Amino acid sequence: MNKTPQPTSPQDASAQRRAFAIRATACLLTGISIAATTINLLRRKKMNQLVRRGFEVMPMLALAYLGQRNERRAAAEIPPAPLPWFRRSPWAYIWPIILCLGVGALAGWLQRDAMTAWYPALLKPAGTPPNILFPIAWGIIYILMGISAGRVLTAPGGPQHETMTIWGIQLEVNFLWSLLFFLCRSPLLGMIDIVVLDALVVLYMARSRQVRQDAMWLFVPYLCWLLYATYLNAWILAMNGPGI
Repeated sequence: MNKTPQPTSPQDASAQRRAFAIRATACLLTGISIAATTINLLRRKKMNQLVRRGFEVMPMLALAYLGQRNERRAAAEIPPAPLPWFRRSPWAYIWPIILCLGVGALAGWLQRDAMTAWYPALLKPAGTPPNILFPIAWGIIYILMGISAGRVLTAPGGPQHETMTIWGIQLEVNFLWSLLFFLCRSPLLGMIDIVVLDALVVLYMARSRQVRQDAMWLFVPYLCWLLYATYLNAWILAMNGPGI
């Protein structure tokens, strides 16, 4: 049940007024004491110097604060610079894929004579895939390499420049392997090149993981194929000699 409030008696009202007066008097005396202490401190010479120094510094601090605030507002109003065309989708995916396929097509054209006149005569392991499988596998791998580069280029942050530099170097070393192994007909030079290529691909995967993890996973088929190609190159080198 709700209780009915009791009316305040005249004695209680008088006691409340006296308590309020006492608290008000205490607050007034405290304020007077603080003001008197402040005035007494301001009369001292050192305190006067400190106060004058404060009044001299405060306008400069205020101006610096206002200047920084205006700079932040101006920076916020400036629109971000547009990305270059090669970092904007879909071009960020198109040109790396075209570049990879172009490099692969050029390498295939340069090694066509060795593929028919020299490579068939080499001693090769039993697990060597047929020649028709090489352009199919490399075509898929080159497309995945281009998509991986596009993922890095369109990422909002991370070590993009360093990652793409490694991507470009590994593509050059990839092309160089075709020249050394087939055009120069040297399994030894090809072996040296493909070991370096393996390391570059692993390094790219480690760097691209810091930008986007899917960019790293797109290189997994490439790494698996390279490791298999490294085994084939090593077996051919052991069974056929350096070829230099």
